[in-house]
Amino acid sequence: METQNQDKPEDTLQPEAPPLTPTILKEQREKLINALEKTRLLPEDHISGKGKTKSELLEALQNAMKGVNDKLGEMPKEIDKTDTEYDVATRAEKKMDEAVHYLTVKSAIGITKIPICPPPASVSKWEAVPGEMFVEGGKKWSKVAFEKKSGAGFSETLRPGDEVSFGQTKGERLEVIDNILEGRDELQAFNETLKTLAGLKNLYAELNPDAVDYSEKASKIAEKIELIRTGKANEVIDFSKLKISDPSEYSERIGEIIQTQEYLQEVDEGSNEFVPSIDSHFKLTPFYTEKFAWFAELVNRQLGLGNNSLMERLSESNELPEWEKLSAKGMTVMVGPRGAGKNKLAEHYCSATERPLYRYSCSPDKEERDLTYDVVLQDGEVVKIPSRIITAISTPNSMLELDEVNLLRPAVSKFFNSLLDGDRALFLNDKVIKVAPGVVIVGLMNPADYEGVENLPETIDDRSNVMSFDYPPFRKRDSLTNAEIFTHDEALILKENISALAPFDDESFVKIWDGLFNGKPLDGFVDPEIVTIIKDLKNIISIANRTRETVRAYKTRTGETRMERDLSLRGLIEAAKFYSEKQLWKVDLNKMPDHKTGWNASQYAVAATYLPHVRTYRRGDSDAQALELILAEQVR
Repeated sequence: METQNQDKPEDTLQPEAPPLTPTILKEQREKLINALEKTRLLPEDHISGKGKTKSELLEALQNAMKGVNDKLGEMPKEIDKTDTEYDVATRAEKKMDEAVHYLTVKSAIGITKIPICPPPASVSKWEAVPGEMFVEGGKKWSKVAFEKKSGAGFSETLRPGDEVSFGQTKGERLEVIDNILEGRDELQAFNETLKTLAGLKNLYAELNPDAVDYSEKASKIAEKIELIRTGKANEVIDFSKLKISDPSEYSERIGEIIQTQEYLQEVDEGSNEFVPSIDSHFKLTPFYTEKFAWFAELVNRQLGLGNNSLMERLSESNELPEWEKLSAKGMTVMVGPRGAGKNKLAEHYCSATERPLYRYSCSPDKEERDLTYDVVLQDGEVVKIPSRIITAISTPNSMLELDEVNLLRPAVSKFFNSLLDGDRALFLNDKVIKVAPGVVIVGLMNPADYEGVENLPETIDDRSNVMSFDYPPFRKRDSLTNAEIFTHDEALILKENISALAPFDDESFVKIWDGLFNGKPLDGFVDPEIVTIIKDLKNIISIANRTRETVRAYKTRTGETRMERDLSLRGLIEAAKFYSEKQLWKVDLNKMPDHKTGWNASQYAVAATYLPHVRTYRRGDSDAQALELILAEQVR
């Protein structure tokens, strides 16, 4: 038959004949990707119907993939205007290139290859399980609970009415349902229902979307799944054979249990492998591209991929690293002021490589037991559940981010020694928790030369690769002319929040910026109103730069003006939004509330968004005075 063996990844999958379009080529590439993935799962001694070995099949498919990619490269391509001086794939682009398994980042340090992580083969999820049997009224009963086992040997249990300790519904109680099973017959029927549901879901997942009868089969299976989960399992399973006296009522109870299980799987980030989505507001400007590339280099080194020749060989042959065989060790630490973008950079790395991200906030009051488990009250009992640290290191290809890692006391930080060494494991009493393959560990901290900031514990420092992460420089020297120029990194980010600049793509904006401030020729006429707005934008960044210099001088004891909090990138964005919403480039500033004589539009935007915050913390008055002093200098 024509549809026979459609699911087999044979060497018949080749690019189709012309006429070719980008859409057709991408469809061909998607089919080749699926075939490659299926072929990699075949046993090593597999022989195809045409007598080809597994390695020969892989080679043929990879050659076909190269041919399709080459043809796509020859096609006219629309340039993404947000991509300036860097080449980082978005999630959508990356999915099309999934067989390649690598992102490529171009920067001043060279070309950095970053492995993309496939999802783990199996993920621990919440499952409905029968509890202990008990006798009441001469009958045997069993209460159904919900359990999730982790790779670390821990398990969590929830019963209807218990408080949920995770996800968006944290603090709410699990809905009370009728979850009591009577006798062995109902218990046997319950297990049979779960087995049937799992089998149907597996059948659905294994269907070939390219098959002629796909829609018909998928609809029939989906209908049965929906009947079971909505309390009509008796229309799918013959409960009379299982000695259920009232199959309809019993099916309703089972449906409630199954829907509660699905609810827990949906709201629990751990079950859903929390991979952050691409933040459309995060922009890899030239400065942040350099930081991203350097961060990726250090992570590769941590994973045991620091050997450039190995990376080159793996990427050229479309192979993923064998994580278990790599000598992974250490931690990657980013050091920089608050609000500079450390968290955002780590989050973007996880988004681009599809890594689950687990954040853990460190503090001086943490004890070693706090790093291993959390204590919650469930049904009047104290229950231990694994901490985010344990969950993270037990989740393949995840990132564990330790925020303010330097705040841990030295005695507590020793907890991480074996985790960061070649052992890559935690030793907890009689339990050994091995780090799952591909796990990345990242620490974040403020600079230790700031007054009041703790040193990075020596045990962690010795086992870490450290990189500095500051705000983008406001001025720098041109590498060719040695002339001082004003950088456009933060301006590119802020312009997205000013409505009047929406028509300008990044390339056009940079040309205007360089023409106004860096002595380069302007390409054509620029509306005077746009010139005013861009000059105001530069002034806002200039003010922010002065606050950062003042805070740095105060915290490093090299300046006398007391200022605790500078204007971070988040603060800059708020100032830009305010400037845009109020259209400050054309209003009468003297009529604006709390405006002071002499303030220009930039100064007023900063003051209006920064000063309200000084009332939320001690010594805020000192910060207010410092800002007003900076504004009084008429920064231009």
